[in-house]
This record gives sequence, C-alpha cells and structure tokens, in this order.
Amino acid sequence: MPQVEPPNQVPPTVNTDRFFEAVNERRIADAEKELDTIRVVLPPSQSTQGYLKALEGLLLTAKSNEDKYLYLAKMEKTVKNFKMLRKDFATQTRNSLHGEFDRGYFLALEGYMKKLERSGPPEQPAENARKAD
Repeated sequence: MPQVEPPNQVPPTVNTDRFFEAVNERRIADAEKELDTIRVVLPPSQSTQGYLKALEGLLLTAKSNEDKYLYLAKMEKTVKNFKMLRKDFATQTRNSLHGEFDRGYFLALEGYMKKLERSGPPEQPAENARKAD
C-alpha cells in the first residue's frame, strides 16, 4: 500500500484533549464549546475539513442514546484494542489512496484513540451500568 506523509498535524494551539475528555464523559455542552473553539483555530483545508467532520461524528456519537450500531460500542474497550485502532488509523493517515479529507478524518480518530489509550476505557453511563446488573 503506497504511503505518503500524514496530513499537516493539528496546530499546537489546538487543544483537542479537552474535547476528547468531554466526549468521553458525554459532557455534550463542553464538547460543543471545545469544538467551536477548534473550528475557529484550524486553518481552512481539505485535511482540516476531514478532521472537523470526524470530531463532529464523535460528538454525535456521544449525544446518541442508542449505542447498538456504534463501532466502539461493539468492541471490548481495552487499552490493547485502542492501541490497535490507533495504529490502524495512523496507517490510514499515510495511505496515498486516501485524499487529504480522508487522511484528516483518520488523524482525528487516531488522536481520539491516543487519548483513550492514555486515559483508559470510558466510564459506563449510569443507565447502562444498571442494565448490566
């Protein structure tokens, strides 16, 4: 598979950690606020459009009360699985078969997996924990 340089990395002035934390904890208002801040700071390009689209998708996923169709909901949430996904997304960011938009999209997902790797699996919402009993 042909490899290319990954898209421009996210500018250091963009702090996606707070966005990823808010998404992880399903603090929707905080995540929306962080996403608005990220939108303003990112320079316009195909890569950043893909990056933002992935962040919007993560936010929509966090807003959803129905997890049964979500990919992450179906997999075992372990650091090992997050690492495997991060590596796969990192490979996709360098794949020359993908356009800049797609590589930016995968860059955001790679960042999210990196955050999950460092922080561990997200807590189960209280209502899901009750269903498991």
